[in-house]
Amino acid sequence: MTTILLAYVPSATSEAALTYAVQEAKRRDASLLVLASERAPDPRKARGVTDQRPLEERLAETGLEFELRTVPKRDDPADDILDAVEHDGVIMVVLGIRRRTPIGKILLGSTSQRVAIESPVPVVLVKPEGFVAPTRF
Repeated sequence: MTTILLAYVPSATSEAALTYAVQEAKRRDASLLVLASERAPDPRKARGVTDQRPLEERLAETGLEFELRTVPKRDDPADDILDAVEHDGVIMVVLGIRRRTPIGKILLGSTSQRVAIESPVPVVLVKPEGFVAPTRF
């Protein structure tokens, strides 16, 4: 069976990516591999390990075959994503993207950018509804 990888952290961007990944997996008769961060995306808001049970229940409701893999939060989650692509038979990666200024991209780097450049399989970048791109003057 083919597998679609979704990188997930609790956020509006990941929710949009989850919706897309489920639709695409159903369309392709594929399973989902969900790499979920073990901590909240903002360390100031983190209260220990994020509870993955609600996500697991939502995935079960889709009727799709899935694996929910919790990964430690690190500086560059692209390593986990690219490793899974290499070792888990992934045919597509789905990532949520958020708004970042051009300076923010330079200073902080971008997981989605690195995955899109280095992945040997297609990468779909999903924006949440109402996403507004940074304006340049």
